[in-house]
Amino acid sequence: MDKQTALQLFERCWPCERVVATTGQLAGAGLDSRTIKAGLQFGLLYRLRRGVYLPMNQWRDRKPWDKDKLVLSGHILATNGQYVYSHVSAARLHKLQVWNSSRLIHVSAPYRGAPSRTSQDVAMHFATVEAQDIVQRFIPGTGLAKFTALPRTVLQCAMTTTFEQAAVIGDSALHAGLDLVVLENLLPLFHGCRGIKRARRVVNALNALSESAGETRTRLMIAELPIEQPELQVTIETSSGRYRVDFAWRAFRLILEFDGDTKYFDQAQTTEQALLEERERENALIEEGWRIIRVKWKHLNSPELLKARIMKAYLAAQQAAP
Repeated sequence: MDKQTALQLFERCWPCERVVATTGQLAGAGLDSRTIKAGLQFGLLYRLRRGVYLPMNQWRDRKPWDKDKLVLSGHILATNGQYVYSHVSAARLHKLQVWNSSRLIHVSAPYRGAPSRTSQDVAMHFATVEAQDIVQRFIPGTGLAKFTALPRTVLQCAMTTTFEQAAVIGDSALHAGLDLVVLENLLPLFHGCRGIKRARRVVNALNALSESAGETRTRLMIAELPIEQPELQVTIETSSGRYRVDFAWRAFRLILEFDGDTKYFDQAQTTEQALLEERERENALIEEGWRIIRVKWKHLNSPELLKARIMKAYLAAQQAAP
């Protein structure tokens, strides 16, 4: 079978409701083992794990965090959803923001119910998860998945990931509607567990007003500075209209904005339109006497330089304030 023939078969027969598919599902659609072998040989297919595939063009151009979710979907398909997913895997299934975490798949099972062998990309956590702590949800194109409830997921991530990673997940959960009081009340149930001290610190640092991983990371860096902490998501009136900013020190008329790609690419407008509106917004704020610090993802990779920059702008605004 040549490449063109294989490509035509995949375009015609791939199950239309699926991005990820098992060998059995592909066979049912008319794509036999010979065709799958040709697809792998010609680089038309990507193998997520044994017996689970997706078209290469659906893998190659994906963002890293989307690839992480596809890998997890592949495991759910390969195991027929028999496991209870937990920790970072559950966070992904809850559609929380997950930053800088590995693709390791986390599952929880009691000792007696755990399999004798698992793949190298699977972390087995031995724990009994009560029925009320398990969510079951049908994931389109994948099937039924079982994973830990949102509060338990956030605390497990807080006990096992870095402080920064856990804060991103926790802020995302609060922004999605999780009540902070629920988390605080759940903490005593994990007393004595490894990582519980870090989890308490994470819970105390969470803020539902952080709207992205970048804003959470920026907020944590500001918290390390010996300055007054800013307000988040502040609405400012100008002669050109009302604008909301990420961080603001009202007394000093100082604004800090985190410029993530989502600001420009997750909206129903062109990049040019978004940039033009951003310039108009910034000009209106400057005319009202506000100073603006802009932070991008690349700046977060040099935290000491960023903190020095924020400190310098803060002191300058403080000195200029009436």
